[in-house]
Amino acid sequence: MAETPTIKIKAKMHREGGTTATMGDVLDSFHDLRTCVLELFEAADLDPSKTRELARDLGVNRGLAWRLSRLVRTEDSTSVAHDVPGKQSMARFAKLCQERGADESLVDQMLESTDKYEELVAACSGSRKTLAMLLANRGEDTSSQERERARRNLFEGACSVWGVQAQTRFVTVFLFPSPENPETLSAAHITGYVGFRRLGERPWPLSYEAMHDAEGKPYQMRKDPLDPTGYEEGQLQLLPDYCDPREPEIEVVEHGDYKCFNLAAGPVGNKGLTTCVFGSRLHEIYPRYSTPGNQELDTAGFMVLLQTPVERVIFDYFVHEDIKTVGEPITHLLDRLTYPHQNRESDFDKQSMAIDETHRTLTKGLRGAYTPNMTWYPKLIEFASNKIDIPIEQFNATRFEMQYPPISTTLSRRITLSRKP
Repeated sequence: MAETPTIKIKAKMHREGGTTATMGDVLDSFHDLRTCVLELFEAADLDPSKTRELARDLGVNRGLAWRLSRLVRTEDSTSVAHDVPGKQSMARFAKLCQERGADESLVDQMLESTDKYEELVAACSGSRKTLAMLLANRGEDTSSQERERARRNLFEGACSVWGVQAQTRFVTVFLFPSPENPETLSAAHITGYVGFRRLGERPWPLSYEAMHDAEGKPYQMRKDPLDPTGYEEGQLQLLPDYCDPREPEIEVVEHGDYKCFNLAAGPVGNKGLTTCVFGSRLHEIYPRYSTPGNQELDTAGFMVLLQTPVERVIFDYFVHEDIKTVGEPITHLLDRLTYPHQNRESDFDKQSMAIDETHRTLTKGLRGAYTPNMTWYPKLIEFASNKIDIPIEQFNATRFEMQYPPISTTLSRRITLSRKP
């Protein structure tokens, strides 16, 4: 008879001198914990999206199965961070996953993350009930909720008018000193759609490619595919391991300053459901430091055109720790209905639409990159880090996320470059 794994619940750590913790500490710990839980789900071959089957496969009640599922699938951290199952339940979940084949190291990581979470909750608020009240007061105000409701109405109407929709539009940028010339900056640029669905049979632009200087003038860039396994430019840009179907048909069309990557016409509805991910390495696209003698500091930024109705957009910006910046990253949602072809940086404040959302700092490492909307996303981040041959721990990352972003707009994220020491 096989020996049943034994898991001990670790004692709560003592915080010297009654040290307090911030709400940010608690949320960072929560993000780490739910990534550990997701890793156990995957290692034990469990699907957190199917609560009834999850309860049956683990042999637990539906209440615990629902809370575990909600822990990894809910987008808004503030609505679930206070409702993590207790330590006994988490230990039981870990034991059951280990019995189903999960590695002991993953179990230990999850238990350590649970301990840290409980410790920080106690240091921040004293109890789960108080934490729930603090999180409720931290949530969105009424005007913000009304704006999101208006954007959702726009999304639903746009889906009907344009005949397309998608669950998630994402952009991921790694910015780092160029190996060819340390005085310049290179980038790995990954972008794509998750759950793209046609409601009508016609091609649709998934990605636009162009480089503009601060005055809005286009210039040429040198690029290589991150995964050069395709046979022509459209397919070369794809990361097939993250696409579904693996090799969607991409047509490349040039429109003025932009190169457009279109998904070819295909089946409608769920039959044509597509996840499509592109990846490129861009060489020496920015100077490393602001131009000497200029009164204004230079920026290094990236933009994504939002012309497809999507439920959410996620824009992660990974900046190498050796790049010296000034202030916080800058985010604009630019009006491209009123100002369709203007990319002059000095005009961005005038073109910018009001937004309530702000960026948040990601915990360093792969776990900090987790999002319930793309459970495979940390693996994609690891893939990109390996391709540019720079450990992920050397990057400082921020994330901007918005529900139902309006079309036609452009989401711009920039950092301000310091002067050379």
